[in-house]
Amino acid sequence: MTTSASGALAVELRPYSPAHRVATYYPMVDTPAGRWADVTWELHQCLVPITSAPLEPARWLDLRSPDPDHPCYAHHRPWRAELAAGYATALDAYNAEAAEQCLSPQEAQQLRDATVVVPAAQLSEWVLDDLEEETSDIHG
Repeated sequence: MTTSASGALAVELRPYSPAHRVATYYPMVDTPAGRWADVTWELHQCLVPITSAPLEPARWLDLRSPDPDHPCYAHHRPWRAELAAGYATALDAYNAEAAEQCLSPQEAQQLRDATVVVPAAQLSEWVLDDLEEETSDIHG
């Protein structure tokens, strides 16, 4: 498993208020099953203004550049400046944390083994399963 492959970050856009969405940035992880967001490592959050009709309740993006003119922002033109600035901040946070943690090969493998990754499409299902387990533990 390789973390933040090719500088790609996963971004979840979800409603925050009638005028804003919140963008949460996560590292991308390459696994044998494909590329997933590492939802256990939140890099950055920022507010993005809603400039048109609200979109679906949550939306996942795959961003790769701090340049708002990069093609990864082509379908997100109204928010490209905010998303690009958030990307730069999140990538800086990722690089700073990665540099602080000079791990031995064994420690790096342990970290990879302990990392929980969830495909974006299964995130709500994963959270609901986790909540059901917690509820059954309390009532059981």
